[in-house]
Amino acid sequence: MSGGSMHSGLVGLVCLAIASAICCSSVGSSNNIMCLESERHALLQFKQGLVDESSALASWKSEKDCCKWRGIACNNQTGHVTRLDFSFRYINYTEVPLRGEISPSLLELQYLNYLDLSFNDFERIVIPKFIGSLSQLKQLRLRAANFSGSVPPQLGNLFDLHTLDLSYNYDVRSENLEWLSHLSSLRYLNMSGLNLSETVNWPQSLSKLTSITELQLSSCNLHDVNLRSLASINSSTSLQLLDLSYNSLNSSIYYWIANVSSNFVHIDLSSNNLEGPIPDVFTSMLSLVTLDLSSNQLEGGIPKGFQNLCSLESLSLYLNQLSENIEDSIETLSCAENSLDTLDLSFNQFWGYWPDLSRFSKLRC
Repeated sequence: MSGGSMHSGLVGLVCLAIASAICCSSVGSSNNIMCLESERHALLQFKQGLVDESSALASWKSEKDCCKWRGIACNNQTGHVTRLDFSFRYINYTEVPLRGEISPSLLELQYLNYLDLSFNDFERIVIPKFIGSLSQLKQLRLRAANFSGSVPPQLGNLFDLHTLDLSYNYDVRSENLEWLSHLSSLRYLNMSGLNLSETVNWPQSLSKLTSITELQLSSCNLHDVNLRSLASINSSTSLQLLDLSYNSLNSSIYYWIANVSSNFVHIDLSSNNLEGPIPDVFTSMLSLVTLDLSSNQLEGGIPKGFQNLCSLESLSLYLNQLSENIEDSIETLSCAENSLDTLDLSFNQFWGYWPDLSRFSKLRC
């Protein structure tokens, strides 16, 4: 090897060694990043407002790195707290949910993108307005946490939110859902169990959620839809799962369903006030997998257009007033012979001989 080649080789080895040292040094430093003092202090203030009978927050001590506390996750490059997950789960029978107040000290967590306080017991306090100022939130889950009062419209300021679960806080109400229309990134919304009986023009507000794929509003005391108010609603292709069960909706809801999406996979309209024949609105939903229209006052038979629903896996028409030759009804489902596994036609007035169902290869008796 010549002197020049040897010199360049040595330089290359030195550069490689330096690069490796820098690489290893940066990895080590990222692993050693600790949470910021201001954020640790904010979390300790949050802890002071809570009643922790099970010592679930025992790891939350002032001298400790808060990134290692239970329920906390941090950005491993900046040390900022990004996740607070304290949804209560019955790990064993000795643990009890958290109680108490939610301290506004959480506002110090400016990079928080995930907040879950589900299944705790906040003893009917109001959902804090300041949560609407946690501008980086992408997921907010407060399911069954015993809140009360009105949903703060400030939640409409969470422009990056893609998951919102306020369900089963039975003493929470909302008279207006206009705040929802600002959440253009929202993909999952669950407000089941909330009192929406005074909410007007809710279909318009929900129709502005152009990214929504899953919408659950079961047991919300929703009433009839004003057909005139539906005229300006544009169709969206995003919504796939819709649960409006256990409300007081009449057949006008079909018109909203027809306009709001063309890509439904699951629809649940059970336990409402639907009357008359099953409309043709479902027959063009070729992606439909689950349809539940049970516990209504539907009449007639299964529409002939159901012959197009080749992906259907579950159909429940239990407890209606349907009256048709049972063989004709089953024939309309022939396209789903290889997919249908659940069929409930009980407590209706079908007549005729019970057909052979053996061609439905997945159907469970």
